[in-house]
Amino acid sequence: MEPNIILPDEPQKLSFEEFEVLHHNQLTHSGVPSILWRSLHYKLQNDVWDLGNFVAVNKVVLSDDSPEVAADATGAEEIAELSAPKVFWTGPDLKSDGVDNIFLVDHAWTFDIPSARKMLESFPNLLQRMCGLMEIPATETADQIKQVLTDMWKYIRTYSVSSDSLEAEDKLPRWYMMDEIGSRVGHSDTPNCRIVPFYYVSGQITYSLLFPFLDINEGDELTRNYVEDVPLSDVLTRQSRLLPWLESTMTDVSFEPSAVPTSYFQVGVRLDSLPASSSQSGGDLLKEKGYLNVFSEYDVLTEFLTDGRFRVVDNQADADILWYRRHFRDFLAFSEEFPDKFCNQFPNESILTCKDLLSIVCRRAVPAGQPIVNTETLDSLPLWLPTTYNLNNDLANFVAYFRAREARGLDNHWISKPWNLARSLDITISDSLNCHIRLSESGPKLVSKYIERPVLFHREDVPDGPVKFDIRFIVMLKSVQPLRVGIYKRFWLRFANKAFALDEFDVYDKHFTVMNYGQGDIHQKFCHIFIEQFDAQNEGSSWSKVEKEIYQAVREVFLAAVSEPSPKGLVHSPQSRAMYGLDFMLKWKDGAIQAIQPMLLEINFAPDCKRACDYYPDFFNDIFSYLFLDDDAPETIVEL
Repeated sequence: MEPNIILPDEPQKLSFEEFEVLHHNQLTHSGVPSILWRSLHYKLQNDVWDLGNFVAVNKVVLSDDSPEVAADATGAEEIAELSAPKVFWTGPDLKSDGVDNIFLVDHAWTFDIPSARKMLESFPNLLQRMCGLMEIPATETADQIKQVLTDMWKYIRTYSVSSDSLEAEDKLPRWYMMDEIGSRVGHSDTPNCRIVPFYYVSGQITYSLLFPFLDINEGDELTRNYVEDVPLSDVLTRQSRLLPWLESTMTDVSFEPSAVPTSYFQVGVRLDSLPASSSQSGGDLLKEKGYLNVFSEYDVLTEFLTDGRFRVVDNQADADILWYRRHFRDFLAFSEEFPDKFCNQFPNESILTCKDLLSIVCRRAVPAGQPIVNTETLDSLPLWLPTTYNLNNDLANFVAYFRAREARGLDNHWISKPWNLARSLDITISDSLNCHIRLSESGPKLVSKYIERPVLFHREDVPDGPVKFDIRFIVMLKSVQPLRVGIYKRFWLRFANKAFALDEFDVYDKHFTVMNYGQGDIHQKFCHIFIEQFDAQNEGSSWSKVEKEIYQAVREVFLAAVSEPSPKGLVHSPQSRAMYGLDFMLKWKDGAIQAIQPMLLEINFAPDCKRACDYYPDFFNDIFSYLFLDDDAPETIVEL
């Protein structure tokens, strides 16, 4: 879609040729037949909304042999069960190849998930319209809002916009409710029409377009395929995706996340070229020159790298060390053209920094032959990784596991997040299975078990109760063969700003800790002060024990990452060094009030280290000394 074209505030009249230029790619991508484009142009230019002239919205008796009014054994009248409202064609027969047979469908509500509750609270008319569409009875406002947020997953659809000129926030999925007609067109595996979203550039507004897929006769129900991206042959995925509307038992589905083929690691930009086997590192350069030149794309490093054995230069050609903020891919050319230079990345490190690949790698830490999910306890391995499913590949397995937990009365809050975004963007927390199933339509998603019993921290400035926090560790990879991993002992902390409770999941300050991008106030604390307060607040537990378990988890992650050859594993490169940010949370182990389990959340490429440098000005001096010199590890770094 192409929403970034700047046009006047008022929609301007466009010739068909101008309309076609602006919308050709979008209409083609959406599968709108070109024979309908002139009619669409005419209706948009002349504001023609004529679908309501040719359809009726009615309920029908669910059983063909049941009268609409029946009598029970006592003689009292019983109203037969009726369907949800359906849309029927009442106009002349509609031909699939008719050049005029395309209709505009309005959007009653457009929103992003975090703002949904606030919009319903702020606009009473919107709430009442949604209740009418979803047939929610009149009750207390708070109860109506809760019910709308629960039921909306059966009605809403999603789209996103894409343009190189847009920021990440502007590309996030938008969800929308169509009007009283569009939202009630039902599902069929053999549909007779399609409905697709359409961004009208001249009006700078999004509508939906309805057009026939087959010939439609008077009296026919209008139907569309709710999951048209899933082929009919993929029965299990279709059953899973259709669960918000069509119940299915889906018995005998494994809880185990599915195995992925090698080709999964070779998709798109993930594929790195590998260095030449004869490549040499610049290990002797320091002895020859007495210093190493560093080219950096990171201003913080440039400011705080003050060790005299390193000199910052402005030209890559003069550098011995290239420290990039962008991803570097062509290791073969690098090893052949610049055999005496270092770079700050390893071949295939996306297996750690891409969320979908990280979960696959971490599961290699489970001993061979042992299941990932224990079918008796429903616990998963490794213990330091939240139970995680890839909704692109493992949706049916997730559904089966979710229902098993539900049947046992276990907590079922899950956090859905995209594979490829940071800064807590497009993340949703919910205990609704329908929610997570539908979120999978808005782009590749992982879903992980939400930590419902996190270890909390008492902040004096938050009087209502303790808050969530997570911990950022800086981990350095010096070598793959042999494996050499170091961890910077001084970690830093990120705190939520409101007391934790297992509710109000759209309240950012309660459930999220990333405040670096204007989401809220940043609460700072030195790690040595945190350790003292942590031990005081958690009598019976000790930070030293937690720290050892974190270090062990980090080592297991990297052992798993080098346990497979390329493209499934990290590749040795004498010219490579790397630094990653590993985020952990702590949770209370089930059944053991004073036992703490560290949980790995994610691994970040090129982590922002401004706060580390502000607190510890020698941070980059120590990091570079460990990575690029043959000295013993500084006292601030532990080699695992």
